[in-house]
Amino acid sequence: MIIFGSQAHYSAIGGVENSIRNLLKVAMDRSQPVTLVCREALLNESLDASAAVLPNGVVLHTYRNEGEINLFRRLRYLSVGGERVRAIYRRLYNENPTARVIVRHHAHTLAAYSAGFRDIRYLVPSLTVRQLSAELVGSSLRQKFTLLARMWIDGWAQKRALTRASLFVFSVSMKRDVSRYLPTTYQHKNICVVKPGIDQTRFYPATLEEKSLLRARLKLPPEKNLLLFVGRFSQGKGIEYFLQALQILPDDYIAVLVGEGDRQLSFRHRVESEGLASRVVFAGATSRVDDYYRACNLFVMPTITESFGQTFIEAAACELPIVAFHRATGVVTATHEMGLDMAIEYATELNSEALAEAVLKAMTLIPKGGLEMVSDYVHRCYRWEVLLEQLLD
Repeated sequence: MIIFGSQAHYSAIGGVENSIRNLLKVAMDRSQPVTLVCREALLNESLDASAAVLPNGVVLHTYRNEGEINLFRRLRYLSVGGERVRAIYRRLYNENPTARVIVRHHAHTLAAYSAGFRDIRYLVPSLTVRQLSAELVGSSLRQKFTLLARMWIDGWAQKRALTRASLFVFSVSMKRDVSRYLPTTYQHKNICVVKPGIDQTRFYPATLEEKSLLRARLKLPPEKNLLLFVGRFSQGKGIEYFLQALQILPDDYIAVLVGEGDRQLSFRHRVESEGLASRVVFAGATSRVDDYYRACNLFVMPTITESFGQTFIEAAACELPIVAFHRATGVVTATHEMGLDMAIEYATELNSEALAEAVLKAMTLIPKGGLEMVSDYVHRCYRWEVLLEQLLD
């Protein structure tokens, strides 16, 4: 039996949740017994309606978010992943102690280990400390205190979890970061680099007619150059550079922002105050992000820190030219590891002017015919079936 563990609800919108759903489907297609452990949905949480029904045969165990119940109780059970989630893993261990456990969050790693499981495969999404530290810039004093507390609490828990499971990551740069973050006695722990998958039935290029129909359905400007961003509205995503670059670009360049996050309200205020309201579309979080890839002209990812970047391969699969900051600018991303340089126009300085220049070059210089080969490469090299095999090997 395979037990999958996710800290979010199974139908939540996000890259981690999407990976769990696809791995579940692959496992069920292979007729393997599958159990999923995840938390209950939060109030007002964005959920994927198309993922609300699990594949037939998946056994589901859910628990309430520990932080919502009692913060002190959460701290008390921090070393074992949480009181409620550990109780679930204990029941599962008593029923099937030889089950293989695949998790995408450190709390599940600790809970499964505390319950008795030893065959745990932790597919590390990111380092919590690095992710939260990027949010400190521009935060209020109160927000900084909260972020620093979370960095200490979850950073300690994740470091502990990294020593209690077999480790898998999506990039060489992530492997290097995790290796350095491990306690000294675990510095030489084996960390396996694997690749995520992509759904070929959803991420593929649109014809001109399809693109026009999609723009009409999504209520996007029909004759404009649409620049797409997909991700959380957080400090580390570099959205400020994108909005500043938009002011430099011609008026027929429109930014389409797909996602949500803590900084969304401040970005909306900024767009209004700088007179960009007519040139920025806030599309919100959506389970049909593939429609936006296929409707837009170009994908912009001004990320400052990113452990992998699922959105890059999704954009490339849809034959979109991509703009990103080059690693020489000091950004910490895995962009150069993906084999997609043919599709990417790099900004060579960490500023909005360089980003705007890269956008203009990408629109005129990247040979559109050459992107067909990139799309084929993505569909050939990034497969969920291969990832599951590697996790179970």
